[in-house]
Amino acid sequence: MNILFLCTSNLNRCKTAEDHFAVKDPLRVYRSAGLSEKECKRNSTTLCSEELLEWADVVFVMEDEHVRRIEQYTGQRFLDKVINLNIPDVYQYGESALIEQLEKRRQAMQFEELFARIESQSSARAALRLFEVSATELAETYQSGSEELAVTFKPSLTEKQS
Repeated sequence: MNILFLCTSNLNRCKTAEDHFAVKDPLRVYRSAGLSEKECKRNSTTLCSEELLEWADVVFVMEDEHVRRIEQYTGQRFLDKVINLNIPDVYQYGESALIEQLEKRRQAMQFEELFARIESQSSARAALRLFEVSATELAETYQSGSEELAVTFKPSLTEKQS
């Protein structure tokens, strides 16, 4: 599975995530990039491209602004891969508090926690890719009192695509 981490300048948050998880989970392929051309040029870091977004099975961004930038430049094309980690830009590369936040988010990506956060069909599709399950398995595992959310999984999602 190909996982892409995106932040503003590919300097601290997403670069830390890439390096940390590449060591911790070598069975997946991790890459990172920034979403600000100005900041990436200034820091000589990798700028996100459509090619990277196509490569990724799942895209983790650090804040709402990153989702907006992806949508601004590519429309809705890649939004079904995006999961927002909501990690503010207050950390330095490799900082233990940042790694702690990343680990908390990783632990929260267990099924029960993730279902509570899924509010849109695009988030549900990203969850299917992340956990490599079918929509049927996801719907069967999801237990909620919300009929509206359960409907999101069943009729609108097809089996996992390769």
